[in-house]
Amino acid sequence: MRLSKLFIATLTLLSAASSIAQEKSLLTGGKEWKVVKSEEAPPGTKLMFASDGKLTLTFAIDGKAKVITGSYSLTGNQLTMNLNHDGKQRVETRTIKKLTDSVLITEDKNKRVEELQR
Repeated sequence: MRLSKLFIATLTLLSAASSIAQEKSLLTGGKEWKVVKSEEAPPGTKLMFASDGKLTLTFAIDGKAKVITGSYSLTGNQLTMNLNHDGKQRVETRTIKKLTDSVLITEDKNKRVEELQR
């Protein structure tokens, strides 16, 4: 009986690891994401998630291009982004509500939804 419980636990861990790897693959995918709905991000904001955990955010304010770099991590459906901007660090965790190869929908702790597309 103990052996079957251990086997089931091992399969569960392998399945979770496979699911996280699949989600990270969908998130990175070698293409940038464009914000199509957000209460915070300026229109046209683009995000690029690299497979090495690096993150690049590109947007324009008053016609001037701005770039913010940082890192991200994915734990289950929690996307945590560490951004460095103007000498300040910002950490933001968002819950992934939907993730496909062309749509990413997240929600912050205040229930604000952000939608991105490829």
